[in-house]
Amino acid sequence: MPNPHILVIEDDDEARTMYGIMLRSWGYDVSEATTGEEGIRAARRHFPDLILLDIMMPDVDGYEVCKALRSDPRFHQVPIIFLTALNASTDRIKGYTIGGDDFITKSQVDYKELGTRIKAALNRTERFQHPSGDGRKGLVIGMMSLRGGVGVSTLALNLAQYATTASEQQVMLIDLSLPIGSVSLWSGVSGPRHSVRLLSRPASEIDINLIRNFSLENMYGSSFIPGPSTLTDYSGIRIQAVEQMLYALREEGYIVIMDLGRATLPLLWNVPKLCDWVTVVTSGDSTSRSLASATLNSLSQYDVDSSSVLLVYNDYTDEQPTDIAIGLPRTPDVFMPHIKDFNEIEEVTPLAHFWSIIASKSAEREAEAE
Repeated sequence: MPNPHILVIEDDDEARTMYGIMLRSWGYDVSEATTGEEGIRAARRHFPDLILLDIMMPDVDGYEVCKALRSDPRFHQVPIIFLTALNASTDRIKGYTIGGDDFITKSQVDYKELGTRIKAALNRTERFQHPSGDGRKGLVIGMMSLRGGVGVSTLALNLAQYATTASEQQVMLIDLSLPIGSVSLWSGVSGPRHSVRLLSRPASEIDINLIRNFSLENMYGSSFIPGPSTLTDYSGIRIQAVEQMLYALREEGYIVIMDLGRATLPLLWNVPKLCDWVTVVTSGDSTSRSLASATLNSLSQYDVDSSSVLLVYNDYTDEQPTDIAIGLPRTPDVFMPHIKDFNEIEEVTPLAHFWSIIASKSAEREAEAE
């Protein structure tokens, strides 16, 4: 197996030489670039396994280099580690926001820690590209609608409650209904333990213990991570952190239900492809149906397999429609009638039907994979 190849983009000759010596002593193949433009060309020529990137360079700075590479699908999974003299929080947030996997201040790291963080980034990428058999035992369900007020959060909350009783697996509800989380408003939970704070951490720091530290327990036995209870800066959230969070929960066998709300933020449109199932919620009004159609048509552009998309008609206004398929590209997979209290419904319910579709099809997928 060939040694991992690391590209060092650094304009300081002394620093670049020192990094090259260290990396080669650790067994890596190394290529170097002295400017941002040269670094972009070198990356496209060598396709490295990891990139160490300085920020302050005379032609194109490291932020622009990162943007250019992340815009190329071939570099979506290549770890990019900023290694720079900058250390302000605004610099870090900017680096993470545009796609950096890690941000290391030169004066604050020794060579052993640098080596460990490089190795961790390479190992994380290897896990994503070649997941173990056990890594598939968890299940991730994303729920969304471009139409606000159709009951996405209510359905997510009650599906999590039902899954807790219907499955022996642990259940985690994650509130990404930004900018203010619905679960936090309903539960009255406030404080720093929320999804934005968790997902603004470097992906290398996110493991199952950290996730559990951010989660809370509800009366039904499931766990949840609320969204922020007040307007919060979510610019620090990175898709790599979401990937790492979902990987860790899958490894532990969790059923993960993500409330994506209206999914109007660009970041959230990159989340459905990480899910095993994507649920699009609609209702009877013409706007809801039109937006549901637009959502279904758009998901394929974000690498979401159409066979993993479920369409749910939620009759939250009790319209009792005669034809739930009118104005939609296909008949909804689940019809949720108007229910005032989910705790008072009978054992065999539309919610049970909803869960049975997910559970049975997931079991079929696992059998095919074996």
